[in-house]
Amino acid sequence: MSSTITAAIIIITLSSFIIAKILKKFAKEASPYLLFAIADIFIGLLILGFAIYDFNTAVGEFAGILGELALMIGEPIVIVLLIIDAIVWYKSRKIDPTKGCSN
Repeated sequence: MSSTITAAIIIITLSSFIIAKILKKFAKEASPYLLFAIADIFIGLLILGFAIYDFNTAVGEFAGILGELALMIGEPIVIVLLIIDAIVWYKSRKIDPTKGCSN
């Protein structure tokens, strides 16, 4: 099971980077953090769409098990990647400590 989770982490992370690189071709001025977040959200929506499709169409003894596994393994990875992206973005901003948070 741990090799499955490791493979899912690698696939989702690499897919996010590839989609972000593709998006960079169309939006040259956009922040790489924003592009990674958009790619990550897109992958999360694809996983959710597959899970819903699997729940509604699968029949038999193991009906919906692939969708359930996708939600249990894939969505937490997407959420953790979004949280890491937000933390790295926040840390990379240049904030003047004398001005504080106000504009």
